[in-house]
Amino acid sequence: MPFITHVVLKGVTPEEYDKVRAECGWLERAPDGGLAHLAWFEAGNNYNVDVWESEAAFAAFGEQRLGPALAKVGIAAEPEVTFRPAHEVFLPSAQTLLAT
Repeated sequence: MPFITHVVLKGVTPEEYDKVRAECGWLERAPDGGLAHLAWFEAGNNYNVDVWESEAAFAAFGEQRLGPALAKVGIAAEPEVTFRPAHEVFLPSAQTLLAT
């Protein structure tokens, strides 16, 4: 069952986010079980909404790629994660649109 994941990283800047994204290789190698990712910044925080095939797929990504990338870049913010079971996931096309 797919899950919608809301992740908040308090105090993370766009520049730090870009470093983490590059370090964990999200754009070069999509994570196993990762279906969609949206990110934005508001009031000094980074917000993300993802769709994952399962909570286990997200946990594996966090443990194997995201966590090590955050540590290597020097970000100590603990991700605040909320899971919701998806009622529907519609993905008409794969695109990558970057502000940076």
